Amino acid sequence: MNFPGSSSLLIVGASTRAAACSAVRAGFQPVCADQFADRDLRAVSEVVIKIDEHCHWLEEILKREPQNWIYTGALENRPEVINAINQRHTLLGNAEESLKKVRDPFFLQDLLVDQPIAISPCLPVDTQTPPRELWLRKPRLSAAGQGISFADAHTTDPTDSAQYYLQQFQPGIPLSALYLACDDCCVLIGTAVQFIGNRALHATGFQFCGGMTLPSMPPEWRHALGKLGHNIARGCHLRGLFGCDLIWNPDGQPGLWLTEVNPRYTALTELFELQYCLPLLRWHFAACRSCDASSAVAGTLADELIQLLKTKEKRTLSTVSKGILYAPTDLTTPDLPWESSPGQVAWQIPTIADVPDRGTRIPAGTPVCTLYGTGDDQGECLLSLADQILRCQGQIQPELPRDLSRNEVRNMLWPRKESEKLNFSGFFSSRNVSGSFLED
Repeated sequence: MNFPGSSSLLIVGASTRAAACSAVRAGFQPVCADQFADRDLRAVSEVVIKIDEHCHWLEEILKREPQNWIYTGALENRPEVINAINQRHTLLGNAEESLKKVRDPFFLQDLLVDQPIAISPCLPVDTQTPPRELWLRKPRLSAAGQGISFADAHTTDPTDSAQYYLQQFQPGIPLSALYLACDDCCVLIGTAVQFIGNRALHATGFQFCGGMTLPSMPPEWRHALGKLGHNIARGCHLRGLFGCDLIWNPDGQPGLWLTEVNPRYTALTELFELQYCLPLLRWHFAACRSCDASSAVAGTLADELIQLLKTKEKRTLSTVSKGILYAPTDLTTPDLPWESSPGQVAWQIPTIADVPDRGTRIPAGTPVCTLYGTGDDQGECLLSLADQILRCQGQIQPELPRDLSRNEVRNMLWPRKESEKLNFSGFFSSRNVSGSFLED
């Protein structure tokens, strides 16, 4: 398959650093606009402007020479902004008509009826739910778990019907699956555990705070997940990279539930890229182009990627994790140790990323930086991540005593008593069973 040569790629979203590094690995020259403009982003990319609540940043983007562009989370919630940028630049990804379908839980519910993996049941927000069932109140325009709560914690407001919906809570293990859609083909790239509301990272509620790759996939999952991706890609006319958020309940039937779809480069894409040593944005570029070509081109592209993944999976793959560290209180960041080097941008797994400038004010409950771990198995990987968490916490809050050991932090990321009763090591429950995962 012919891949693009070196050319610029515009990337727009709340945080673009991970995608910018992926762009560099794929041979692109990233040009970014995001909310943080962190030090390591500026080291690898031209930063057009720091995004704020005003529209000046959009005006700057529209002044640039036409170029290819992609978006990261949560720009899928702003189709009018995507449409505006599309008037000037060429989108490699999913636009308005696809977004209307894929971000509509009721459309997905109808699409996946009687399928091996369905979406967890959804209802209008003003529906009376059974008293013994747990339901979630979810924003229709959601990102990173923000704004999700248990339905019994709120009384229904008349304005909620347009902004929220109900989804049945499924106890189990939060997972993520990454796909590549090209014309009528869809390739399952990999699966990962998600970290949600993890106290080790000062996250609360349903806040997304990272994840960890799974080195292998159960055969019974591969078929069901593959069919899920194909159904969604075809039914919503998706192209390129997209992710599915799922819950796995090892004690329930069906074991896997879909919770929502992210129709773009996801926060965990870089972990699969680093695990497989594959420049996934090259494949994203080719997949989007294949949708405008013949089905034979798309089929060849899919076959090539499948064979590459099979070759990679025959080898011993390292497990890779990332944790998004949230500020436990309002704080001012110190000069966090970080080195700008080619290795950080290429295939070396970093220890820290999304590094703010010294003196940046970080409000409580918002991200400080991203930390990484790696190892030959999940246990080693989580210990590696625990070490980075302890080190960084000592730097941002040196006045506090270090009461936790690396094993205690590791167990907060992955409760041992939960792992003992599950079939796959490294998973944990999305209920607050151990008091260390989800703050109910």
